[in-house]
Amino acid sequence: MQRRAILFVIVLVAITYSILYSLQSCKQKQADTESSSDTAAMLSGDFVGDIKCGSCHEKEYADWKTSDHFHAMMEPNDSTVSGNFNDVSLNANGITSRFFKKDGAYFLNTEGPSGKNEEFEIKYTFGIRPLQQYLVSFPKGKMQCTRQCWDVKNEKWFQQYPNEKLYHRDWLHWTGQAQNWNSMCASCHSTNLRMNYDAVNDSFSTTWTIINVSCEACHGPGKKHVEYVSAKDYDSTKKVLGSYLVFASEQSSKDQLTTCAPCHSRRMTVDESPFKSLQLLDHYIPETPHTPMYHADGQFNDEVYEYGSFTQSRMYMHDVKCSNCHNPHSGKLVTTGNALCLQCHERKLDSPEHFFHPVNSEGAQCVNCHMPTKLYMVTDLRRDHSFRVPRPDQSVKYGTPNACNNCHSDKSAKWAADLIVKWFGPDRRYHFSDDLIPGALGNADAAMHLQKLCAPDTNVPVIAHATALHYMGFTYDEGNIAAIVQGMKHDDAQVRYEALRAARFYPADQWMASAEPLLQDPVKAVRIAAADLLLEYQDSVGNNLLGAFNASKNELTSFLLLQAPFPTGRMMMGDVQSRLKNYTEAEHDYLKAIEMDSLLIPARVNLSTMYDIIGQKEKALNQLLAAQKIEPDNEQVMYYLALVYVEMNEMNKAADAFAKASTVSRNPRVFYNYGLLLEQLKRDAEAEKVYKKGLSINPESRDLNYVMAIFYYKRNRSAEAVPYAMKLLQQSPQDPNYRQLYDALKPN
Repeated sequence: MQRRAILFVIVLVAITYSILYSLQSCKQKQADTESSSDTAAMLSGDFVGDIKCGSCHEKEYADWKTSDHFHAMMEPNDSTVSGNFNDVSLNANGITSRFFKKDGAYFLNTEGPSGKNEEFEIKYTFGIRPLQQYLVSFPKGKMQCTRQCWDVKNEKWFQQYPNEKLYHRDWLHWTGQAQNWNSMCASCHSTNLRMNYDAVNDSFSTTWTIINVSCEACHGPGKKHVEYVSAKDYDSTKKVLGSYLVFASEQSSKDQLTTCAPCHSRRMTVDESPFKSLQLLDHYIPETPHTPMYHADGQFNDEVYEYGSFTQSRMYMHDVKCSNCHNPHSGKLVTTGNALCLQCHERKLDSPEHFFHPVNSEGAQCVNCHMPTKLYMVTDLRRDHSFRVPRPDQSVKYGTPNACNNCHSDKSAKWAADLIVKWFGPDRRYHFSDDLIPGALGNADAAMHLQKLCAPDTNVPVIAHATALHYMGFTYDEGNIAAIVQGMKHDDAQVRYEALRAARFYPADQWMASAEPLLQDPVKAVRIAAADLLLEYQDSVGNNLLGAFNASKNELTSFLLLQAPFPTGRMMMGDVQSRLKNYTEAEHDYLKAIEMDSLLIPARVNLSTMYDIIGQKEKALNQLLAAQKIEPDNEQVMYYLALVYVEMNEMNKAADAFAKASTVSRNPRVFYNYGLLLEQLKRDAEAEKVYKKGLSINPESRDLNYVMAIFYYKRNRSAEAVPYAMKLLQQSPQDPNYRQLYDALKPN
């Protein structure tokens, strides 16, 4: 029995507010020799530094100096350190931490990597509001973010992961990889950062050009721009579009959002070099709004930032820009209260006839209904930027959250849904989440809903289309292949990328001809996905595309090396090596991923799969048993454990594992394989119940309909078999096997 490795990628970014800008034409006003004392030594190449920019853009520069971006990272001193280091202590989760100064430097005494308290010097401040963290240097070029944070509003120390005692070797411990500045945070707190990770020695030589989020972090390198506006023949009435900056003024919503997305999205890094064009997926691969990082309807759940939410919104589809609401340089809102929304929306919406709450109350604020909040990092309250209409009716049906109960937590979702009907009538305007939710939940009709989101004439956000393709990789249906192949031809790069990712779960002969040309796609992330998809079929790649395949495979290798500092990145490397049958290298990468994060279940499952493939059954079993101890109710672990037990001829143990998996699973293969095993054990009545349970969840499953028909046929219960055979024939009228089965069963 074959098993598929499932890839989970977790990439964190750490910055809080939107980055936008409007660039004015400028003429160099001050000598080029003027530079910032903090950055002059670091400036090189095409970067000129914030002082140079400010010499012309005085208002923008002044605004920026007040922003969170300016304070993103600083050297510690009395003006940059917010926390109280006057010999004070914090007792939390069994750990006493002390904050003090010594010889003009700032220190923290807390639990270190050995499990004992040690003294650590603070090297940098990190962030400014609503909390401030601190960075400590460690061997091998690593810097770690302290678990102890300063609450700026309430002026007190607190500890992240409250009420949780973390083992000092835990991935989440502040000295562990989850709090590593180099790989998890740095790129969004400094300008032109290079991680420079050495996978062999597990060390970093991280560099930056400017310590904080400076002008050129958003606008791109400024050298050509300064040379252009400083030239003797410069004519401000005949400007070159963009004035030789990649991110300039007068942008579309999509282009402007590309400026912000590198830090305001959950994403993987493809290329650390400065942008040369406004193509996000040449540098980053944003996550689509899928579970578990988002709720099934696309509302934010985990720490995902704004990009994946805003691109779902009708505002984005109508070219509303981040800068319509946020001052791009200070980060502050351009106005306050409902006036912000009334810049575009009709004034009649700012009335009790629309919001049904007292005027000037919290319930009368547009954002509280259309931008619900969630608390992150203990003190950081963030708003969902998908700007959706509250749908408590979906909460009743599916359990998704809604803004009404976000405030009225003492009331039920049914109460809220009834009020919406009372106020606005029984009919709800269609929203793509009406199809995304059942697709995300893997309901019996999931494929139908996902296919609807991918239909060419469906007016849904592109990000919803891409998300539907993502789910198609986990919701097998023959009808999906048309949407996947069509997705490979889509104008949007993320749709093409997700189509390639989903295709691996479908027969290669159905997508090969459409996937091969994407080895030459103009967008780097798409080429990488094409190379990854075709690795196992490289002998079938056309001779005319071999050069493109090799080039894209090199890009894939570079991409994987950028992921190497992450446990999931090492797992990805192991997946690729396993598919290439380089099993020794794959084992090394999987074990490294587990060493970095012992709780990473997918790495153990994928390593177990590899051991199974090469016949090392005991090792395969041990990895699954270790995973079972971590998550006893993990469906995937139970299912794979059952399959290994079958291969080891431990049938009763296999049946027990299948039974546990079937209590939580919606996967038709669980019920199919469980039923077959029960038949083999002569437990026919139980097998029949298992098949029927699987069909109640997945009535369209060809495997389950076929096995049910055969089950009854072998027991001379042809009349009971006919409906299942008929179902198969209706699904695939041209399939000779289904026709033969139906003809054998139908009454004479």
